[in-house]
Amino acid sequence: MPQPPMSEVTKSRIREELLKGLSHEQIARKLKVSTGSVAKVKQAILPDLAAKKAVSADDVKRLLRKGPLGASEIAGALGCTEKAVRSLVSGMRKTGAFVMETIDGRYDLTSSDNLETRVHEIKGHRGDWTHHFGFVTDNHLCNKHSRLDVLRAAYEHFAEVGIKTVFNAGNWIDGEARFNKSELVTAPGMDKQLDYMIDNYPVRPGITTHYIAGDDHEGWYQQREGIEVGHYLQMRAEEQGRKDLRYLGYAEADIRLRFGTGEAVMRLVHPGGGSAYAISYTDQKRAESYQGGEKPHIELVGHYHKFNHGYPREIHTLQGGCTCDQTMFMRKKRLQAHVGFSTVKIKQDINGAVERFVVEWFPHFDRGYYEKRF
Repeated sequence: MPQPPMSEVTKSRIREELLKGLSHEQIARKLKVSTGSVAKVKQAILPDLAAKKAVSADDVKRLLRKGPLGASEIAGALGCTEKAVRSLVSGMRKTGAFVMETIDGRYDLTSSDNLETRVHEIKGHRGDWTHHFGFVTDNHLCNKHSRLDVLRAAYEHFAEVGIKTVFNAGNWIDGEARFNKSELVTAPGMDKQLDYMIDNYPVRPGITTHYIAGDDHEGWYQQREGIEVGHYLQMRAEEQGRKDLRYLGYAEADIRLRFGTGEAVMRLVHPGGGSAYAISYTDQKRAESYQGGEKPHIELVGHYHKFNHGYPREIHTLQGGCTCDQTMFMRKKRLQAHVGFSTVKIKQDINGAVERFVVEWFPHFDRGYYEKRF
């Protein structure tokens, strides 16, 4: 059956997005049209696009990889105005690119290491529990071993019990490295993986997911592309109509749990390094490493794919397991996956101190158990 002709309104909107520099796929997703329709409109406005073609963020980044440059130096190299350069740099920063201005006014590329721990605040409620939230981590979407069924079950449960806030401690996508490419279910590229997450990560009315980015997996893109991937994900999700994903920070973020006259600090963290022989060992050593006045009251921990609740140095440490089966990398390293999710209830006294902390762990088993393959 022949497709009905495009309306002039649709053509006009496609033209606008093409002139902004969006790709065919981005426009198709945003306007809910086919990539073929976008290509037809593009053919009709090729002269306009050629006239519009100017310097891009990639051009600026390519030059800055060689070292710091002033706006006039970049403009001279690219044949454009200094105003255009400053506008490009401003746009790059808004999308999370690591471009800093040196003390002498030049631009330079910086790295994730210069990101400071961000602090957020959540107010508690009167009643039996001051805070009640869900906790998931290490989803590894885009890997064929990722357990979307478990992640969906988690959000179904959160909705059933009235949870409105969920924390995610990172590694929501699998990223790309030499050793995982054969396990990916998406085409190469950061945007492909982020769009897969936007399309598949559970959405439930009234539930907001607050997440950090890990230094690995999605963090690999951050290190290679020089862009703050967690910020970029939220921006990209909002462009596609998702307002439920809120970025907190890179590798770790502090959340001040306010209640009464005081507060307790909860740290969402995605550490590095491998698993220890004893599951609790990494939490213990991290707690020991904090300087006085630096340690939080609660830590929600990702990365290790293990479930564990400990209390080193009077810090409630909670490793959140994962929603991903054992990958080939984990199999070779003899690393077990604790598949599941958690809910947490916190009771604070009038001074904000944590006087009760209750964790409920929801373990899940291999796919065969649920598919009745015994």
